[in-house]
Amino acid sequence: MLNSTKRRILIIDDDRLVRRLVKAALAPDGYDIAEAETGADGLAQAQANPPDLILLDVMLPEMDGFEVCHQLRRNTVTASVPVVMLTSLGEINEKVQGLQIGADDYLTKPFDPRELRMRVEAHLRRRARDLSASPLTGLPGNQLVEQVITGRLASREPLAVLYIDLNNFKSYNDKYGWLKGDEVIKMLARQIMEVVLKIGSKDDFIGHIGGDDFVAISTPACAEPIAREVIARFDAVATQFYSDEDRERGHVDTMDRQGNPVRMPIVSVAVAIITNTQRELYHPLQIATLAAEVKKYVKALPGSQYGFDRRQK
Repeated sequence: MLNSTKRRILIIDDDRLVRRLVKAALAPDGYDIAEAETGADGLAQAQANPPDLILLDVMLPEMDGFEVCHQLRRNTVTASVPVVMLTSLGEINEKVQGLQIGADDYLTKPFDPRELRMRVEAHLRRRARDLSASPLTGLPGNQLVEQVITGRLASREPLAVLYIDLNNFKSYNDKYGWLKGDEVIKMLARQIMEVVLKIGSKDDFIGHIGGDDFVAISTPACAEPIAREVIARFDAVATQFYSDEDRERGHVDTMDRQGNPVRMPIVSVAVAIITNTQRELYHPLQIATLAAEVKKYVKALPGSQYGFDRRQK
């Protein structure tokens, strides 16, 4: 089951018995459950203390569930909160109306407590993934990356973690702007995904930990081929993101932090590879620290490069 110790569920339903049944059904999962009898009260509670999920009755006095859902979606604070509508109505038109205004799911009363629990858990898992994912690339973010690394460490199977980022990317952004920079990041993300799918192992994982920083979790046998292929593909297209003049010069004229003119090379890729072939790995933070040391060395080299941590202690 999902670890729901601190997950907050808001039930908006004017029927006290229904609220009691919902609370009883969800009690085994330890959610923090709040209640509202009216749409207005539910909106106020949701905006004051945004829940992780809302169970919303369609038939409410004064303000029905459709209007409540509509207002939830219009408010920035509650726009992304999953809404599961509870209804005793069987007509398809009612369900279509709710889904059109932003509801995520429907549950018809009387409901099976097991189904309610599974629906709630499924939406909470999806919300956790959505919140973790990078809005730029759609790849999983830090939270899931850490979870996957922790799981692989616990399995004690052969492990390789590739930390991938760009060299000279700040100078590119300074010259061409962040919108163009985002295109470079998305291009790199696509290449990593294509390479891992092509030559990685079946259980490999890719994450986007922010900015131009990516993580690929693979096996030691696949790590070096992945690094080589990502670098080759990136270098083959990197200059396409530059003007003809900069492409011909092979560098960008820009300013350093002190305002002095400098020449910065074309953007390139640095890959740090950490494996458990020569030393025991026991925590994601340890792996990140080792990777930072390897990346510092790799980034000091010209052009796109990769490097291993070959130390045994």
